[in-house]
Amino acid sequence: MKKSLTQAIALATAIVAGASAHAANVNQDGHGEVLLYPVYTAENGNVTAVSVTNTTAAYKAVKVRFVEGMNSKEVLDFNLYLSPYDVWSGAVTLNAAGNPVLVTQDNSCTAGQIPTAGQPFVNFEYGAGSKKDVTDAKFMGLDRARVGHVELIEMGELPAGLVLTGTKTVKQSIEHVNGVPGDCNAVRNAFNAGGIWATSAAVGVTPPTGGLYGTAAVVNVDAGWQSSYDAVAVDNTIDATLPAARHYKPGSTSPNFSDVFPAVAFKDGSKATVANGYDAVSAILMKENIQNDYIVGAALNAQTDMVITFPTKRHYVNGLLTGDLHAVATPFTAGWNKKTAQACEKIQVVYTDNEERRLQLEEGQFSPQPEFDNTISLCHETNIFSISGSNVLGGKFVQHNLALDAAYTQGWIDIDFTAAANGLPAADRKLALIGHTGTPVVTALDGLPVIGHSVIVTQNGDVGGLLSNYGATFDHKATTTLDK
Repeated sequence: MKKSLTQAIALATAIVAGASAHAANVNQDGHGEVLLYPVYTAENGNVTAVSVTNTTAAYKAVKVRFVEGMNSKEVLDFNLYLSPYDVWSGAVTLNAAGNPVLVTQDNSCTAGQIPTAGQPFVNFEYGAGSKKDVTDAKFMGLDRARVGHVELIEMGELPAGLVLTGTKTVKQSIEHVNGVPGDCNAVRNAFNAGGIWATSAAVGVTPPTGGLYGTAAVVNVDAGWQSSYDAVAVDNTIDATLPAARHYKPGSTSPNFSDVFPAVAFKDGSKATVANGYDAVSAILMKENIQNDYIVGAALNAQTDMVITFPTKRHYVNGLLTGDLHAVATPFTAGWNKKTAQACEKIQVVYTDNEERRLQLEEGQFSPQPEFDNTISLCHETNIFSISGSNVLGGKFVQHNLALDAAYTQGWIDIDFTAAANGLPAADRKLALIGHTGTPVVTALDGLPVIGHSVIVTQNGDVGGLLSNYGATFDHKATTTLDK
């Protein structure tokens, strides 16, 4: 055996062995270092409340990022600083001009500072400026930012005695006294001349350790319903052998999924390394199929919207630009097209009613269809499937209608993400895994990285003069194959 090959095998073995000790995983207990919220919406009369809770005794630095639904361009981000056992909450709504804005009555420290009237979302990354990702002006406005999803990434922990500005320590600045932090300006000024982070935001910050959980609620006051959900929690996202903080100045697009250590742990206990950080997040979110319930029809005036979000898609579909088309990398098959404002993945949809009658969705039952062909496809990062004319969450730019057979008013839907042989890159699709017994196995991570849920809204008519509307949220169930 050649020496170089021997060294390569030794290195691979060491990496995988390291992964077995500390690897990114979806934490089923709900705590993590990265929190993924599948949807926010300020359309159709909705307001979306978002919160994050620090369950630990540590002071936490967290990146909060809102991204629009079409191509996950940032529309707002800021640094959030949580004291021990702290909770931060805010809400996405529309201002008087009809544009999305983040409002909060929470006192936890942020940098930048959120105005009392709210912080408007911006379209710098896709609007008429130099970073626009579309050619059609109708996709450049702030109305595009009314629907999207949210990601929170813990950047690190702050020692209580760390001096930020002047003589003000972390504890004196961030910890609440009678419900109010000591001095949030000391945190913001720490990035200016004379502050500890003026030169490098990493100074004094220790690695993240998790212990965060997130919740969200879509509330429609006029319609009288609420849909609540938990954020997906990703844990163990740093290199345990060389731990480091990933604290960046406000306004930076970092950290992002590229900052996740490329070691993963799957639901069966197997662990592996992958090519990069966003492949790691994709690997643990891979789904071949998702399934969920639906109810539609006049009996209960019922409506169902399905949220289908690909949190890592932007890392794969915005490659080298040739003309109007960006290059794509697997597991996705189509690059972002600036002209059509789409990057479409073919899917198959089968629906079954409660009496076991089963149909496959036909092309004519799906609208609007991609501009380039007549297929059933998902074309954006946040997608909303409205069942048989439902319109619960809105979604002007990311909504599709699934016109089911009129007799199928209640049942379940199965969506297949392997129609275009989707799967993780070749380097990651066949990984030497260390299982419970230490025996190498081969994994086939087919499908696409997906999160989401269904929202079902029903009305029970007039009950003694009382409003009787109800909202329910159901997480997607999934099929995932690890071993082949």
